[in-house]
Amino acid sequence: MIRHLVLFRFKPGVQADDARVVAVRRAMAALPDLIPFIRDWQHGLNLTADAQAWDYGLAAAFDDENDLQRYFAHPAHLPVLAQWEAIAELVFVDLASPASESNVH
Repeated sequence: MIRHLVLFRFKPGVQADDARVVAVRRAMAALPDLIPFIRDWQHGLNLTADAQAWDYGLAAAFDDENDLQRYFAHPAHLPVLAQWEAIAELVFVDLASPASESNVH
């Protein structure tokens, strides 16, 4: 299993109630129905008010790296990514799940 974690920070002037944020949140909610190899999908606004906190997060899961790569290129994912890139910066990490204990020193 691969865990795909994404953090989004709104660009200056963009707030959680911005129509573009509302639209991309709806688009995010639709992706599991459009991409059948998504195994787990949780996303939402950050709940902690802190200067270091990012504004929005996604935690997704895929069976393997092949499915993750298929997700990246999927025609339903690409326009949602473009919506995010217009209103936020983002960072992500992809982890084997559960993480191998042999990697911990």
